[in-house]
Amino acid sequence: MVRMEITYADVAWLAEAYELGDVWCLTFVWGLDEAEALRRVGATEESIRPLTYEDLDDEGLFPDTVLAGRLGGWTVLIEKGGWQATERDAVRALSAATEVVSVLRHDHATDNFVYARDGETVTSFNPTIPAWRYGSEGPRRFRTAVLWA
Repeated sequence: MVRMEITYADVAWLAEAYELGDVWCLTFVWGLDEAEALRRVGATEESIRPLTYEDLDDEGLFPDTVLAGRLGGWTVLIEKGGWQATERDAVRALSAATEVVSVLRHDHATDNFVYARDGETVTSFNPTIPAWRYGSEGPRRFRTAVLWA
């Protein structure tokens, strides 16, 4: 588990290449600092330390390491090769007294989008089948429009 400051320059590569690979999860947690977000997904105090993205690759720490950084009022958790933040217990813990948005990309299983608030999943769905939703507001939340050319 890692705590670090994230700037746009640090994550610009996400738009330019497929650096995260075929399995990754990005989770945004409102109002928590990095250390608290990491603790909520199971990090111990001694495992929280500053590293760079390059350190993670060089030391072979992926996929078992979660990066955490700040982006405005959000803490962003980056899991390369992982999906821990989308698991039910993690969603419940991360969203307690706040809100969470998590996007999982998984080429070998099911992609997932989760929005949770106050420990409850508000809506969750596979982005490739957005009409099939579950959660307390399931299909009513984040309606999508399909435009046909």
